Amino acid sequence: MRFSLQGCLLFALFLLCVPTGISAVESDEALVQRLVATHGQHTTAQGTLVWLTRNNADLAAAPRVQNMQFYLAFPERYHVIITKPGDQDYKLRFVSNGTTRWEVQQLFADEKPDIKTTVVGKDDLFEQQLMACFRFDLVKLRKDFTLLAVTNPDGTHRIQLTPIAPELAKQLTLLTMIFQADLTLQRIISEDPQGNRYEFQVGPVECDKPIDPAFFHVGP
Repeated sequence: MRFSLQGCLLFALFLLCVPTGISAVESDEALVQRLVATHGQHTTAQGTLVWLTRNNADLAAAPRVQNMQFYLAFPERYHVIITKPGDQDYKLRFVSNGTTRWEVQQLFADEKPDIKTTVVGKDDLFEQQLMACFRFDLVKLRKDFTLLAVTNPDGTHRIQLTPIAPELAKQLTLLTMIFQADLTLQRIISEDPQGNRYEFQVGPVECDKPIDPAFFHVGP
């Protein structure tokens, strides 16, 4: 009986010393540096995304689908266009010239759009994250997240980002980037505290192609 009690105590101490969960996985810093070398010097990026929205409680349900075109000029200019399949009138745009951000919502083609203006960096968390993902801006990413880089069994690479600041964690619980074996960005997955899962499937992307500066402005 005495041996059994001592054995239980020793086993309990052993469990306390064993790392558990994701912290036991070592991040691949060499993979991180390869991604920086591949994407970190881009000046522009433009392409398309398919945006699928589900809830983690019911991932088998049909997702809400939206389409997106994006034009990014690093570090702060962007033009993102969101449309809905089957709705020819609806269009939502987010535009930045580097200092001013416009949100332009068009519900009906024969009506004037609703335009809201703010400063860049205030209400553009999504756009800022989009730019950080396509340029793999390590300084910006590590400022806001802890980073785990691993290679999956199928040869793809996964970058898992967990928010550091409590305020950011109120909006976002996890941000994941999936890269193909050749380091091409394939998917971006964002999850929030309400259980919503936003998956962005990346279409063809052109990098370092000049974009007219007028495209990053709204109005006269």
